[in-house]
Amino acid sequence: MRLATAILVLLSTLPLSGCLGFGASTTQTAISSGAVALGGGLVGQTAFAAQMPDAAKTKAVEAEFQALQFSPAGEPVQWTEDGYRGEVVPTQLYRVGSQDCRAYSHVLSAGANPVKASGVACKTPNGLWKPVA
Repeated sequence: MRLATAILVLLSTLPLSGCLGFGASTTQTAISSGAVALGGGLVGQTAFAAQMPDAAKTKAVEAEFQALQFSPAGEPVQWTEDGYRGEVVPTQLYRVGSQDCRAYSHVLSAGANPVKASGVACKTPNGLWKPVA
């Protein structure tokens, strides 16, 4: 009887496994949408960005959004694309008026000479992160 129950439980969870993949896709779409709000992010403010392919720039800005939105203070978000790599590290979340803000740094490299950019982004009323000039 226990075996029959175990098989029944296993079979009832199989249809849900397809939903898990959907959740990952939804998360990636949210990250991409959030990255768009960052514009070029810190990456776009560096001369280094001029030499990067579009796919690497996109990956870099998505990492910035992921760090701002989801990472604990000091925990790096790393990315690699087309021979380029980077690491984004956010600071502690703080409030300015009614907005949540975070400072963050982004180290970019494609060889021996890394470039570091630092900045601050605040969450807009619609929940997206926007760099503070």
